[in-house]
Amino acid sequence: MIFPAARVMFLTLLRDRGALAMAFVLPPLIFLIFAAIFSAAGGDQLRLHVGIADLARTPTTSRLVQVILEEPTLRVTYSKNATAGDVRGLVKDGAVDLGLIIRGDLNAREAGAPVLLVTHEARAIAGAIMAGHLQRLLAVHMPDVAFAQVLADLEAIGGITSEQRAWIDETFKEKADETRGDPRSRTAGLVASESALPRTAGWAVSYYAGAVAVMFLLLAGIQGAVGLIEERRLGVYDRLLAGPGGIAAIILGKFLFLVAQGTVQAALVFLTAYLLYDVDFIAAFIPWLMTTLAVAAAASALALGLCVACSSRQQAQVLSTFAVLIVSAAGGSMVPRFFLPPWLQEAGWWTPNAWSIQAYSSALTPGASFSSLGMAWAILIAMAALALLFTLGVSLRRRSV
Repeated sequence: MIFPAARVMFLTLLRDRGALAMAFVLPPLIFLIFAAIFSAAGGDQLRLHVGIADLARTPTTSRLVQVILEEPTLRVTYSKNATAGDVRGLVKDGAVDLGLIIRGDLNAREAGAPVLLVTHEARAIAGAIMAGHLQRLLAVHMPDVAFAQVLADLEAIGGITSEQRAWIDETFKEKADETRGDPRSRTAGLVASESALPRTAGWAVSYYAGAVAVMFLLLAGIQGAVGLIEERRLGVYDRLLAGPGGIAAIILGKFLFLVAQGTVQAALVFLTAYLLYDVDFIAAFIPWLMTTLAVAAAASALALGLCVACSSRQQAQVLSTFAVLIVSAAGGSMVPRFFLPPWLQEAGWWTPNAWSIQAYSSALTPGASFSSLGMAWAILIAMAALALLFTLGVSLRRRSV
């Protein structure tokens, strides 16, 4: 009986395309996505997106900007006329991972650190990574500046004589070219950092609240929409279709319920974040509510579209698990998007997760531009509208849901 039982299970698996995909397609695909994420996070594929403003415009700062522009491990947004406010705005809007404001000559320390790193609390680790990049770039491409920093440290400790200063200057000139390949220079006193947001708790957690909310709205939407298939199988719609409104009324009724359900679920996630981690979404309640409605609409419509395209409950559940895991990984619900390699970040913009996270970030960030929030809303609403049209089109073609 052992081998016949195994043979029956094997034949059942062969006949079930959904089970075959779950067993043999989904695991390597998920592996490829996470392998790309973690190889990028641990190697030179992690290309931070940096916004730069050179306020000093001295020869050394121009050299630093050029070095950064030519650095293959970074992506740079730079304009010669960019201001400190422009860079801070890019960081708040999530258009860049962090900002770099060069506010003084690199060899001068009278006014404090000449380089200011502007970070977002949700991407705070990006600042530490960029500081390491600056240390390496200065050591390799601008060793004279690195040596000047050591000299500034000596002067700060207790001062040096004019003869010592002349000897040090001469020694630095002789040794500069010899140390281009040595990345062990220091940037103490060269770089300062600030947060683009007020110093309050909860900014980092707010990212994950939005990321988790959209992922579970998709999962819950699928579970609600899959009832379409079961009700169709049981013949419930044979009676409902005879009523006023027909197919459109049924689909829109399901959609409105799922939107309301998703709004409540998102509210519970953010309420938990508010009570335990001080994520103050109440202070921006109207933008948060509009964002939540847009996210719930997109998730609900996509869930309906996916389920109406399936012919059985089992097929819908398999396909939904497949789809939600993929879009959640690529869209930033599982790992912050700046950890993803650039090609996966670009692919992530085709998912509702990335736009939902962007919308929540802009809605909850004080001073974020409305254009960033408005674009995210528009994309989510467009996703919802297209998915609803697809659902109605498929249902009308079948003459039943």
